[in-house]
Amino acid sequence: MPTRKPLLRDLAPDALPTLMTAAGEPAYRGGQLADWLFRRSAVAWDEMTNLPRKLRTSLAERYDLAGLAPVERQVSTGGTRKYLFHLADGHAIESVVIPMESHLTFCISSQVGCAMACSFCATARGGLVRNLSRGEIVEQALRLAADIDSEPVPGYGDRGYNIVFMGMGEPLDNYDEVAGAIETFTVEDGLGMSARRIQISTSGHADGLKRLLTLPQPVGLTLSVNGCTQELRRKLMPVPGRTPLKEILDLGERYARAKRRTVTIAYVMIDGVNDADDQALLLADLVRNRPFKVNLIPMNAIGGRFRPSPPRRLLAFQAALAGRGVRSFVRISGGDDIDAACGQLRNRRREKKSR
Repeated sequence: MPTRKPLLRDLAPDALPTLMTAAGEPAYRGGQLADWLFRRSAVAWDEMTNLPRKLRTSLAERYDLAGLAPVERQVSTGGTRKYLFHLADGHAIESVVIPMESHLTFCISSQVGCAMACSFCATARGGLVRNLSRGEIVEQALRLAADIDSEPVPGYGDRGYNIVFMGMGEPLDNYDEVAGAIETFTVEDGLGMSARRIQISTSGHADGLKRLLTLPQPVGLTLSVNGCTQELRRKLMPVPGRTPLKEILDLGERYARAKRRTVTIAYVMIDGVNDADDQALLLADLVRNRPFKVNLIPMNAIGGRFRPSPPRRLLAFQAALAGRGVRSFVRISGGDDIDAACGQLRNRRREKKSR
């Protein structure tokens, strides 16, 4: 396989003027280039009509402009959209557009595969292949934004979108590239987003959480707990479960107080595994009187030994939390009629190729 060139979007927006002056061009060309990369979402050099052809040719010799190639797009009856993208090295990743109450949420990937080995996750079945680069992460959001611009989700118009790192991979296992992407998302010459519209979901990567405390942008944080004893959590999440749950929650509380943002505790509800009332009482004791909120998420059915908790059990669990003074919210992922669970579409494609 030929050596891949770096993506131009791997560069920070504020590095582009320097790139232009080094090429003998005036610095203002950097602003023009940033406009094409991050505001107009250019994926072909010929689109950049206000840049000299010689400059475009020179850049094309050193950088790739597009890192993702759309392969498949599925649309749920509820409006959820699932995308499969091929990367330049032939690997595949997934991204999702999820209609929420008042906005769209872009669920994007940070890695090809994942090393966390969570037993209820389709992505984990393939293991970790590699990290995504800053540009590959950013391009997902640009591709999704272009798709909803060309075909708006009914009822959402121009309400804007949020970004969650809740796709394939553990984002804090790829901290540097994720932090770089967040910079591109938030700076004026990038996408100009508010950090409050960006959320990182982590399985509890302790070293990554410590580094996240130093991130300049006060993005939201979701901690995936899923088991309220060390034994159960390690059974469900073998790699994150090695870190004591108390340490993860303490780090989450430090983050909440440092960034002045409520941290979300995500709890995937699995039938007969972690959805009994005694687990709810343990969870209440863990989160009560902390700057947390709890989201209860019925697991996506992906085959195998686990099933989502039935509605009556989910509501009983929620009532048990309320009895201990903990409010919780039921979050339905949507997209049951398509391959909406993280990793499903990629795995199905791989299975077809192996036949």
